Amino acid sequence: MNSYTDQSGNESEGYESEEQLQQRILSASLEFVPKYGWTSEAIAEGAKSLNLSTAAMGMFSSDGSDLIFHFVSQCNTRLTELLEEECKQVQLGQAEKKKTDQFLRDAIEVRLRMLIPYIEKWPQALSILLFPQNIPAALNLLTSMVDDMWHYAGDQSTNINWYTRRAILAGIYNTTELVMLQDSSPDYEDTWRFLENRLDNAMKMGHAAKQVTSTGDAIVQGLMGATVTLKNMTGLNQRG
Repeated sequence: MNSYTDQSGNESEGYESEEQLQQRILSASLEFVPKYGWTSEAIAEGAKSLNLSTAAMGMFSSDGSDLIFHFVSQCNTRLTELLEEECKQVQLGQAEKKKTDQFLRDAIEVRLRMLIPYIEKWPQALSILLFPQNIPAALNLLTSMVDDMWHYAGDQSTNINWYTRRAILAGIYNTTELVMLQDSSPDYEDTWRFLENRLDNAMKMGHAAKQVTSTGDAIVQGLMGATVTLKNMTGLNQRG
């Protein structure tokens, strides 16, 4: 267990593990992202809001990635809970089972809407995730998310289609996310239309995408392609 000194000189939350304290600081820091971005400054403000000393900053990386990964993990967990609850309601006969494409469309929209409170600063987050040292963790979070989407959609495939479907869905999520960042339509209507069209095309393709043999390779290509788009985002803000 670790204890840290707060700004009044008293030990704070001595019962917490370091990981628990990190999570608490990062959760508090999200409030400051709209002002400071995904930065160590936002984390410092989060620590101060909990009356913790700046010594706590030594637990985090300097590029803001810890804060981004914390947020993405939170969003993924929330999405999984929602999808699980939806499936339970279907099993109990309290809701109708959706078609696969509708289920996936709704799941992606729900997940992308979680970005809205931070949309102005999200291009910055994506650019940080593209740092070489951050790509492996970013890929793990993305593949875990699309795996859960397919799982709750009822996908039982165990052959090459398992990889194909996840690679395609990850690509759809990534491209829709980039469209969303540049979308000025009311309530992101253009983004949801784009998402629907992409999913519709993917479903019509069926097994035509068998050439995709590696989920990781396909997603890395998508992330690298995102770099060009992000570099073209003047001031990392397309909605101002």
